[in-house]
Amino acid sequence: MRILLVVYDNDSHIHWFPQGLAYVAAILLEKGHDVEIYSQDMYHYPEEHLTDKLNKEKFDVIGVSVIGGYYQYRKLLKISAAINKAKTRPFFIIGGARAVSGAGVFSGKDES
Repeated sequence: MRILLVVYDNDSHIHWFPQGLAYVAAILLEKGHDVEIYSQDMYHYPEEHLTDKLNKEKFDVIGVSVIGGYYQYRKLLKISAAINKAKTRPFFIIGGARAVSGAGVFSGKDES
């Protein structure tokens, strides 16, 4: 299975690779999957760059891990829109503390 893991742009000049995503990548590689890391944070790519990548390359799964507050929430919405614009949309997994705490918002089943 070909998997793309996205590191979202945190709009910082100091890049710190998310260790949780590294753990996920390591396990996926161990299980024999083809894993690629797309670091929007390191290169400050616009969301359209991700859409172009998905249009040029085929991935079975795309994963994003999100923590933090409102900025990260808005960033996830932009990344989700970029993924949805792709000609072939991979299975999309959202993880991390932000996704777990706001699962209803992303699933459309907000229970608040």
